[in-house]
Amino acid sequence: MSKPHARTRTGAKVTLTVELTNLGSWGPDCTLDQVYRQAREAAVGQLNKVFKEHLDTTRLLGPIVVEAVTTDLEKR
Repeated sequence: MSKPHARTRTGAKVTLTVELTNLGSWGPDCTLDQVYRQAREAAVGQLNKVFKEHLDTTRLLGPIVVEAVTTDLEKR
């Protein structure tokens, strides 16, 4: 007696964590709200360019975390 066979198709899903830097530069007159908003927009725009041929199969998951990095330019 032969064993039953099943025809199958297998796919895969991969979830990655990506860090993007050098998304812009803001002067001392910019608000932190502006920095966070513009950095987020720049990151999403950059990813859209990278995945432009796969936008229908690529999506952002979870929260987008933005960290403002401030450098003191004056000596004290």
